[in-house]
Amino acid sequence: MTIHPFAGALGSCGQPIQDTDMTVALAVDLYGASTYDVATGNPTNKWCGQKINITYNGKTVPATIMDRCPGCTNAGLDVSKAIWKTLTGSDDGDRLYGMTWTNA
Repeated sequence: MTIHPFAGALGSCGQPIQDTDMTVALAVDLYGASTYDVATGNPTNKWCGQKINITYNGKTVPATIMDRCPGCTNAGLDVSKAIWKTLTGSDDGDRLYGMTWTNA
């Protein structure tokens, strides 16, 4: 699990993502192609908008997949600052091991 400063950037699902959103970017090996309808902004990838539960160190938080992570492998996630702080209690950090996630 890595922290990603989304900072309002447009995610692969075609929607802007804020650091305060409970959103994640899914590893590209699972997510696949970055697909959304450019004219409408509507996502066409099956993972877009999917709800998951992330567990780390005994804490579980809900999240929504809204982006893909080219640097993540093996079902890894880039998480928003809000998720990172909720799971770790800190604003600082870069990478943690031992996170799991499941479909909600």
